[in-house]
Amino acid sequence: MSREMEQRIAKLEQEMEALRQEMDVLKHQQPLKKTTVNNVNRSITVQSAKPLPKSTPAPKAQKTKPQRSFEEQIMWALPKVFMVILVLGVLWGLKLVSDYGYLSNGVKIILAYSLSVALAAIAYVVEHKKFGSPAITISLYGGAFIVGILTTAAGAILYDVLALMLALTIAIIYIVYGIAISYFKKNEVLTVFVAFTSLLLPYLLEYMDFNALIVLLFVLVLLTLLQVVIWHHKQKMALYSSTFFSILAVGIIAFLNSDHHIMFSLGLIMTQIIFYMSWCRLYNVESTWRSIHVGVQFTVGILSLLLLNLISSPLAFNELLLLGLCILFVTVASYGYKQKWQEAFDSAVTLAFITLCNTLLVMNLPEKVDDLLLPLITFAGVMMSLRLRISLMKVVSSIGFSIVLILSYVAHEPTPFFSIEHISLIMPGVYLFIIYMYARRQKETVNAFEKLMQDVYVLDLLAVMTAGYFLAYIAKLDSVYVSGASNFPHLMSIAIALFFAGSLVLPAHFKGRALTPVLTVLFLFFTLMISGIPYHMQGIEWLNIGTRLVYIAVIVAIIADLLMQGRIYQFYQQYMTKFLDWTVSIGVVCTMIALCGLVSQLAYNDLLAWKLSIALTTITLFLSASLSLWLGSIRQLRILRLTGFAILAFAFIKMIFFDLSALDLLIRAVLFILIGGIGLLLSGRLLRKTE
Repeated sequence: MSREMEQRIAKLEQEMEALRQEMDVLKHQQPLKKTTVNNVNRSITVQSAKPLPKSTPAPKAQKTKPQRSFEEQIMWALPKVFMVILVLGVLWGLKLVSDYGYLSNGVKIILAYSLSVALAAIAYVVEHKKFGSPAITISLYGGAFIVGILTTAAGAILYDVLALMLALTIAIIYIVYGIAISYFKKNEVLTVFVAFTSLLLPYLLEYMDFNALIVLLFVLVLLTLLQVVIWHHKQKMALYSSTFFSILAVGIIAFLNSDHHIMFSLGLIMTQIIFYMSWCRLYNVESTWRSIHVGVQFTVGILSLLLLNLISSPLAFNELLLLGLCILFVTVASYGYKQKWQEAFDSAVTLAFITLCNTLLVMNLPEKVDDLLLPLITFAGVMMSLRLRISLMKVVSSIGFSIVLILSYVAHEPTPFFSIEHISLIMPGVYLFIIYMYARRQKETVNAFEKLMQDVYVLDLLAVMTAGYFLAYIAKLDSVYVSGASNFPHLMSIAIALFFAGSLVLPAHFKGRALTPVLTVLFLFFTLMISGIPYHMQGIEWLNIGTRLVYIAVIVAIIADLLMQGRIYQFYQQYMTKFLDWTVSIGVVCTMIALCGLVSQLAYNDLLAWKLSIALTTITLFLSASLSLWLGSIRQLRILRLTGFAILAFAFIKMIFFDLSALDLLIRAVLFILIGGIGLLLSGRLLRKTE
């Protein structure tokens, strides 16, 4: 036997031994498993003999409704649309048959009721036989309700076929049917249809000349019954729709009746109580649409407040009704605060504040107090929209505040100085500033509307509007107290200079992107207008001179800051590399014009001799040229050097062709000595710089 064969046999023997050991281990484990199973069975038997402790049932997992896609929503809505089309087609068909004289009015009413009953019967059969989808069933049930209500109204009002009491009975039966199918079919669109159609009945009652109290009670009872459906199925859109139609019904019926104002006012407050009870019950603070719901709630409150003002205006004590509505809003705010609903609390507090201000407006308060309250109310609406970040509310409240702002500025004057009318002129500007400061606050996230407002410079324009309102207010102070003699707004001119200087040192995130450019244009315009033309002030020349000095000081301060790389230079450092030369050159020219204008004004007011003013003007030109050449050389500003050469040439032309003939020998000598000395000093500096 070969050696290789012996190795293979040895290896096989080792494998066989390993297999035997594994088989022994498996045989040893089997009785242990049987023992373990028997022990477990025995323990289960013992435990089953003992009484088991009561265990709390696990909470059932909430079933989440699957979200329908956009296409599925369209398919779900199509049966309702086609049902409305079918109803319209049937109505027009009946009218066509009637026009040709084939059917009498009574037959048409019978056919219409037959159609209503047939639609309900078909819906019942389809539902129980499961022939179609639930959308078809709901559409058929809703169509039966709509046809029945419209037929009842037509039979009682248009065709005069049904007796009024019979029509009322049939209408109530259909309303009960509508509420029932809304409750059992759990469809919000159907509930909205039922609410809208049912709230047409008050107009029928009004036509039937029912007592106004009965009409109002019907609206309140119907709104209350609808809340059962709304609460049970959490139908928020149905809540808003039914409340809106109820408020509209109360308002229209109230305007159709010349009396019962107190009753309809209380009814309107009751609709608000019902609405807020349901709204608080359905409000979900974790919903992504909570801001929309708060905005709708705020809109309903404002609408009710407006309508309550109109209905209760003939009453002698209408402020008590407004105070009652204010108490309702305070109650809602307290509940929101208790539930930690911040947005709902803010909305309710704002409504309470607006209602309280409105209550004060209708009271017999001192004259002009309402001029303070109206801007305050619109201001509160804007702040509420900014707090809740509701886009539509921002637009509506901003338009209202803008209108009040314009009317307040036009209607009020700052005279007498210590008066409510003067305060009424100032406060809208203060509100505008507060709105701007609150609107520019940092936000963690920016929605689409806020992004759009940033792209179209709305917040930047708001900064311009705020500054513009205060400038316009100062202009009114000018017109009343200062510039009546010359009709020139000196105070506003000084304010423009100060606003411009202040905007240069304010951070960009505070002042926006448009304020400084607008104020720059105004500042340059007023610099040229004030500096270039001397005029008489009739006894208040000091104000004219002071205005010129303010402009000169502002320009010199800006030039010094830019050349010394101060705060203004640091703010605009990214632009200064390109525009420093041009900016300093324009500043030097404006300073020169302002100084020449100041000298001319002094001569115009006989505060300076005419010949001396000519000499000072020429000296100013040479000084400006010298300063431009010197600064341009040491700062390497080419445009400024060219500006200096241009001013120097103009100064030589003026001195030779105008000053020599206008000045006497003494002044001419002094002038030439001064200019010659300045020229020599400048030449030495420039030559030293070039060497």
